[in-house]
Amino acid sequence: MGGLSKALRRINARELADGSFTQGERPVFQPKRPQGAKPPAVGKGKAAAGGSGGGASDMQETSAADREYWSNETITTTDGAFTWIVKPIKRVKLTSGKSFRFADPTP
Repeated sequence: MGGLSKALRRINARELADGSFTQGERPVFQPKRPQGAKPPAVGKGKAAAGGSGGGASDMQETSAADREYWSNETITTTDGAFTWIVKPIKRVKLTSGKSFRFADPTP
């Protein structure tokens, strides 16, 4: 017996000759008793092996003025109601002397 058939029988639905079910009546809702707060417990998770590598300082940008941008893109909503122009970021210079380059967003 399928899960749907079991669920329908639980709400007192009756099977008809053509294989369909009547709606039946739902049982009266019985709320559960309040249980109170969950007791405190000590976590049993295991710490990850090794470190995370670098810190957040490796990814700090020098200044927003130092960014390079791809050419402007016009974005329009699917219904055409709104249109706006965005400047996708191409490259960000980091305080570590490195730079982070984003992929070309054009399809």
